[in-house]
Amino acid sequence: MTKAVTTSRDPVCGMAIEVARSSRFITYRGMLYHFCSAHCLERFNDIPALYTGSQRIADILPIPKRRKLRLANGNESDIQRAGRRVGEMIGVISVITGKNQLLVEYDLRKTILSQIEAVATAESLRFKDGFHGFRRRLWKLAEANELENAAHPGPGACCNRPPVRLR
Repeated sequence: MTKAVTTSRDPVCGMAIEVARSSRFITYRGMLYHFCSAHCLERFNDIPALYTGSQRIADILPIPKRRKLRLANGNESDIQRAGRRVGEMIGVISVITGKNQLLVEYDLRKTILSQIEAVATAESLRFKDGFHGFRRRLWKLAEANELENAAHPGPGACCNRPPVRLR
């Protein structure tokens, strides 16, 4: 007799999910995955290989990021409110608000810059363009590359994993 599964682990954030109450789930390569939130389901859909690899849970390390996001608009109360909302996101470690800026620390495995920007934009904030806009686009590209490398770790050297020097 097999025991019925009552809980499942969210592959993105690690939260235990009651299967009977789960409304967010997906089948990927024949396996059923349950999620605690739409945020985690979105992260999984972006790069499922990152969360379905053969890596042991104990070996999964956070990928810390720290970004200073410069704002083109927003009074102090709008910035504070947006900072609180961003701080409530899964994967966000800390948010420091300042004059026309948000300093955000987060775990790249659990959230990405574009999700953080979407929450701040929903709170009526706009980000600076020009050089800062270019910089944010570059950060997003680098994050996508870093996640892809984390999803498909290899023993060999490449541009992001230089060869190990043997003595």
